[in-house]
Amino acid sequence: MSDTHLQPAPTVEAFSLVIATFERPDDLRITLDGVLAQRRQPSEIIIVDSSRDDRTKALSAAYSGSIPLRYIFSDARSAAKQRNQGSEVVSPDSGVIGFMDDDITLYSDTCEKVLGVFDRDAERKVGGISVRIDDIHRPTPSGLTRLYLRIQAGFAHPTYGGRLFGPGINCLPTYDEETEENGTLIRADWLNSGCVFYRREPFLREKFPAFDGYSFMEDVHCSARIGKTHRLYFHKTATCGHREGTNSLKRDYLGIARQRIRNQRIVARDVQGLGGFSLAWKFLLHRVFSTIAILRGRETGWQQSLKGTWF
Repeated sequence: MSDTHLQPAPTVEAFSLVIATFERPDDLRITLDGVLAQRRQPSEIIIVDSSRDDRTKALSAAYSGSIPLRYIFSDARSAAKQRNQGSEVVSPDSGVIGFMDDDITLYSDTCEKVLGVFDRDAERKVGGISVRIDDIHRPTPSGLTRLYLRIQAGFAHPTYGGRLFGPGINCLPTYDEETEENGTLIRADWLNSGCVFYRREPFLREKFPAFDGYSFMEDVHCSARIGKTHRLYFHKTATCGHREGTNSLKRDYLGIARQRIRNQRIVARDVQGLGGFSLAWKFLLHRVFSTIAILRGRETGWQQSLKGTWF
């Protein structure tokens, strides 16, 4: 990011936080406590809840006296659709919209660091910034993994961090990539949605795709489109924790695997413009590579994940 457009803005950006949630009130309580501890507070929090009981509604009412909080019930059990629903009622005074999962823990300076970048972006070229999740560590690829990424990308790269290539393949940063703005920002093709902040105008223009349920790759589909007109960054020093909450949607291993394959194909076709024979062979190679990864890891639900990758 050049110094020419990162000059102090005439006003400090107001921001809103949208949190989509489904039957995790205990996790949401910890998340809200993290928001209340921020040195830079949002102007409002919008909770979009698709739970089958009233526990989250009651929790939201309890916190509404501490910070401006709006509770919205959603019939759509979809992270993407719920986030879009929340964005539609964001205050017009908010120049930035932040989206958080309900199992994220913010540190006291998280919002302050991210919003500072938007404040200094006088030319309004920054479209989105993703917060670093401190317990997710992606090593620099090597061996067969590096060869696989090289084949899919069609170009060499030290880490492939922050890049989007092949049939919707997206890689998190290793955080050893080249940085901008005093070593804090990593330029990216896409952003993840665990904790992400978008400038209001480009987000409302694009929004998340109407993916159902767990909404796998909704973050790639949305952010990559915003990235065609604005700059996207992973923030190296603005961090958050992730508690890996669970619910019935996350335990549907077969459904998630099928959705992963389906939505990845949609990203490749609609966002990257990939099709025909090129998409066919790259996607087949990806399924083979995913199968090897599933068989090597054998994590909970691996049999269903394997089935969903192919059928």
